[in-house]
Amino acid sequence: MTAAREPGASGAFRTFDADQAGAIADPLDYLRLEHERQRAVCEALERLVETMDEGAVAGAAQEILDFLTEDLSRHIADEERDLFPLLEARCPPEDGLKGLLKRLRREHEMDEDLVEFLRADLEFLALGRSLANPTRLLINLREFASTQRRHLAWEDETVLPLAETRLSDADRAAMAERMRLRRR
Repeated sequence: MTAAREPGASGAFRTFDADQAGAIADPLDYLRLEHERQRAVCEALERLVETMDEGAVAGAAQEILDFLTEDLSRHIADEERDLFPLLEARCPPEDGLKGLLKRLRREHEMDEDLVEFLRADLEFLALGRSLANPTRLLINLREFASTQRRHLAWEDETVLPLAETRLSDADRAAMAERMRLRRR
């Protein structure tokens, strides 16, 4: 099984086995945990921006890159393939979720595009090299962190509370199983 990461005291991401931690047993709690990890990555991105001129950012750049290219893509799949379709099936129109889910899906697409923009620069930094012109990376890192925080607020304040009330135990169990399979 692939290990997940959680923020460490130093801002790094240390690994832990999500199944052993029992986190995936309730997929909605696991998504909340992932959202906290995403916020920690946003903080790490901002620290990277602040310390890039000081050098020695290779390790942080690699950890952020690993999270963005591995963990974030699985998280997006959890929502796009499991959570959002279940909510569309279970939520009545008066919940007003249709427009928000459409917007969140568009933002997921933009996230994936932005990660591709960030990838080359982060890979370069992870090799211990300095960027000739770091402005593009700085702008993209700040934009990514900003949009992630807004996106996470919508999910935490609207989507997950609706999921708590609308998804059945069977929905959650099936979702948890698919999430486990995605992490093997």
